Amino acid sequence: MASRHIAHLRGVTAVDNLICVRPGFAAGDVGDQIVRALKRHAEREAHHIAVDVRDGTVTLSGTVGTCAERDAARGAAWSTRGVHAVIDNLEVAVR
Repeated sequence: MASRHIAHLRGVTAVDNLICVRPGFAAGDVGDQIVRALKRHAEREAHHIAVDVRDGTVTLSGTVGTCAERDAARGAAWSTRGVHAVIDNLEVAVR
């Protein structure tokens, strides 16, 4: 198709059609790539959060990129067995 569009142009003496169409990705492959990207992101963000635990009280400190990340960190702390209180000293970075 592409070769028909340019073959008739002045000065064109030959057209080599080297276009190759690759098969689509399987849904599982795409899903796996997304999960890996999410894990990399979470690991990168976790390095910016300090966690101190004393007698069932968790203190979170450091910097997160968004309010959603702050909520996720608090949620992870609260969902851990044995936690009775969470002190949130996290700051949301202004970008």
